[in-house]
Amino acid sequence: MRTLTIVICLLPVLALAQNCPGCPNSGAESAPCHWLEVTGLVPDGPAAKAGIVVGDALASYDGKPMGCQAELNAAQAAVQVDSVVASFRRGNRFLNFVLPKGKLGIYVKEWMNDAQPDSDAKLIAGVPSLSWNEMNSFMGALSAIGHKLGDHAGYAFLCGVSGAAFRTHFFDTWCPSSPDATVGYDAGTAALKARGLVPTWLHVSSDGKNKPQILAEIRKSIDAGMPVLAIDLIETPEWGIIIGYQKKGEELLCRTYFDKRKAFDVAQKFPFAVAILKRDGKTPDDGASIRQGFGIVVENLTSEKYGEYYSGLAAFDKWVARLRDDDFTKLDSTRLSEVLQANYWIYQRVIADRKNGIEYLDMVARRMPGLEHKTCALAALYQQEIDALEPLLEQLPCPGSVVPGWQWEKADRDKEIAALVKAREFEEQTLPMWKELAAAK
Repeated sequence: MRTLTIVICLLPVLALAQNCPGCPNSGAESAPCHWLEVTGLVPDGPAAKAGIVVGDALASYDGKPMGCQAELNAAQAAVQVDSVVASFRRGNRFLNFVLPKGKLGIYVKEWMNDAQPDSDAKLIAGVPSLSWNEMNSFMGALSAIGHKLGDHAGYAFLCGVSGAAFRTHFFDTWCPSSPDATVGYDAGTAALKARGLVPTWLHVSSDGKNKPQILAEIRKSIDAGMPVLAIDLIETPEWGIIIGYQKKGEELLCRTYFDKRKAFDVAQKFPFAVAILKRDGKTPDDGASIRQGFGIVVENLTSEKYGEYYSGLAAFDKWVARLRDDDFTKLDSTRLSEVLQANYWIYQRVIADRKNGIEYLDMVARRMPGLEHKTCALAALYQQEIDALEPLLEQLPCPGSVVPGWQWEKADRDKEIAALVKAREFEEQTLPMWKELAAAK
């Protein structure tokens, strides 16, 4: 089950490599090992207005050298004045900025120096890193593998042809795994099929005795130059990519959404599931895959359940019912935190997925002349759905909201219910359009 909740925090600034407490090289007479890099800017935010750009790294903040996220958080909390001087490195230059304290509208990524592979390591080069800008971790990992294989269909295309960009799933007991591509309707396999890839799914048995057999298949795939899709390699059960191994497979080399090294990280866990991929002849025609995807969206919207996951319009209905009818006062703090995590993650993913869906619909309009009117009308409805949901996103409670005495007030849940009801109306309006597209020859 997915336990990750993605909460975007707008932190003050980032940091250039420094040794920091807890780092294996801390205190050593060596090159700095940690740094924070600007990966995105909020439009018109203080950092953007000051001239900070993506790729900058923070050398110091309020006179304190910066090396990792913990140091930056501590320095920010200690600021007692209205503005601070922050020094950024850009290439070989250091630039000083006077910045207001507090949120500066910057997305950051913590990096560490690359690890050196062992002499016996088998490593597939050229697999790009993964980014939370692509929140569907299965599709993001598959897109990265495709890049390595010379297939540049891209993330939005994979989310679209598989139906993932237009899918809503809700697990009746508040599971944050609901948006995962491979639960309920298996959008992961649909995306693989659209790219001419056949997966062999391998799951670790409850007693773990089949791990040696799975490892042998992983090694065989790496030796053949094919990366392996895998889940639960680092911190939480998200999809990532095994790109190598060393020490005869005792250490798996990987790319995940939690990497702190740009080349590869060493897996902290043995994955509980992997997909060994093989090509199935020629990649299917994109037009045929797109048309098949139309039918997938119709099926997802109209099917009440796939296994234990409510789908499409029924998912919105069940979600609203649980928000309205559950007695959250009876939950202990741990369980309430889990529920909030699931609620936030599913809500956020609906918004992110529909944004990808709009990008995909624009792609379809350009690739398939004659469909522009329908795809434009669909995109307009999805934009209205986003507009109905997005203003409430920052107000939704997160797991960190659960402190002694905190209650999920009915008035707050009613606001979310109203937004979801409106979103469902737009979803229902898309259905006849999708049916038309699916029925067209």
